[in-house]
Amino acid sequence: MSRSLAPRVLLLAHALCWAPVMAPEAWAQDADRLKRVTAALPPAAARDLENTITAARAEGLPTRPLVDKALEGTAKGVPPDQLLAVVRSLATELAAARDLLGPNAAHDELKAVADALRRGVPRQALEDIRASARGEASIVPAVYALGDLLERGVPVDAALDVLGAWQSRDGGPDKLRELPMAVERLIREGSLPAQAAAAVASRARGGGPDESGAPPDGASDGAGLAVPGKGPAAKPTGPPGAAGGKGRSRGRGKTNP
Repeated sequence: MSRSLAPRVLLLAHALCWAPVMAPEAWAQDADRLKRVTAALPPAAARDLENTITAARAEGLPTRPLVDKALEGTAKGVPPDQLLAVVRSLATELAAARDLLGPNAAHDELKAVADALRRGVPRQALEDIRASARGEASIVPAVYALGDLLERGVPVDAALDVLGAWQSRDGGPDKLRELPMAVERLIREGSLPAQAAAAVASRARGGGPDESGAPPDGASDGAGLAVPGKGPAAKPTGPPGAAGGKGRSRGRGKTNP
């Protein structure tokens, strides 16, 4: 075999290895939506985008998030070069998420971990979440909740302790998504992020008020976690575990899709 042909053969073998991961029906839907994007781009940019997404599919990565990001960019009028850079960056993050989770990870888990990596969540913390997962339970809610806690200034160890407290109580995803909101409300009342996290973790485990700043019994956030202040907690707007819309306000004012 010639040297020039060998790399192509290896690439094809790699693609065939991953191809079964992508359901034909799902790819057909993404391909149809991709046409809407490429129709709005200059020919060269359209080809580059198609090549990027086709390569991601060949590697077994979910293409839906990539197409969604491209559609979002075109809807916002993002320049083609910038749009391509964002899509390529997301593809890189999805590949890193697969390296962390393994080849059999569900696509929603890949997307959640890729989002967490983009938000600056340490890889080791994500590996800890994966290692502590029970059975076939999805790690998606925990991954989003971890990102929400870190964006509120909670140290990694304290954030993982909050998640551990939730897990020890066998709480469901709906309860988990409320934990970052409970921490935020304590911070607004004057607690340091680490103190607020310790208080919420204590309440999640069934403990009472302690020196970390846990409030007295009375007000509740709906998850059995006592919180200061009056009135109901704001409802989250993001995906499960992404309290407060996953902290997306940090990107406000940018032109990135």
